[in-house]
Amino acid sequence: MRTTIRLGGVATALAVILALCVGGHAPGAAGADVVPGMPPVIDRANLYSETGPDKLSPVVAHLPPRVYVPNVKSNEVHVIDPVTLTVIDRFDVGANPQHVVPSWDLSTLWVTNNAEGRTDGTLTPVDPATGKPGKEVVVDDPYNLYFTPDGACPG
Repeated sequence: MRTTIRLGGVATALAVILALCVGGHAPGAAGADVVPGMPPVIDRANLYSETGPDKLSPVVAHLPPRVYVPNVKSNEVHVIDPVTLTVIDRFDVGANPQHVVPSWDLSTLWVTNNAEGRTDGTLTPVDPATGKPGKEVVVDDPYNLYFTPDGACPG
């Protein structure tokens, strides 16, 4: 199924978010302390200088560009090709999907299926190379799932 969509400013915002997620660079002033595992700030005048499409992590640089959009009404994730602005795939996930979060090493995308007001939340892993989901992991309330840049537990 292919559905043409118009994203306008949303596409730009999603591209920036995608660049930030896969580029892995922390905002801050030059010489500022950053979270362990984050590269240093390179350009004080442009805190996002290292998040462009030519600065992608080698882990993801070869992957096709995709935008993953959780749909809380259908409990699906829609996969959008940002070049053609078409929905190229969709797949079922758990109840009330909220976010798509890259793992700390960028090898997996995790859909947080919050199951709001219930206790049957899940995480759906997605392989960014194929865009296909894997077996869900039961998590009571995965809404605010995030990772440190080096994969270590904060503390």
